[in-house]
Amino acid sequence: MLKKSLLLAIFITVFGIAAGTIIGQQTIPKENQNPSIEEERSKIIQEDLSKKIEELKKLREEINTKIKEQEEIKAQLEKARSENYQRLAKIYESMPPEEAATRLEKLDDDTATTLILAIKPRQAAKILSNVNPEKAAIISKRIVIIREKASK
Repeated sequence: MLKKSLLLAIFITVFGIAAGTIIGQQTIPKENQNPSIEEERSKIIQEDLSKKIEELKKLREEINTKIKEQEEIKAQLEKARSENYQRLAKIYESMPPEEAATRLEKLDDDTATTLILAIKPRQAAKILSNVNPEKAAIISKRIVIIREKASK
């Protein structure tokens, strides 16, 4: 039995050495291949990142273009709005102050303030003197605030 155990131990040792050598031979090429696989993965990832970066650059350009377009549209709208207030101001200036005041009282505070600012100061004073005192106070306060912001 000792002989069998000894033979079995020798057999296992020889078989283990042989198996280890075979496994070692198989893992050596894999170890040699791993860097190339890793390099290949790295290249693929770098290519993907480069593509994503280019896509993001294109998107940034598109966004900047859209922002510029929006700013241009906003400027055009502001110009048109200003021109409309100027035309309306001329209409109010040509009205008798009492009639202009009556109409001004019916406007919301922002519109009334913007309109008074667009009217020549002397005519605006005449109109405001005929406006309801509460509404005139609100408009005057808004004018002061607007002028303070403009001076800063």
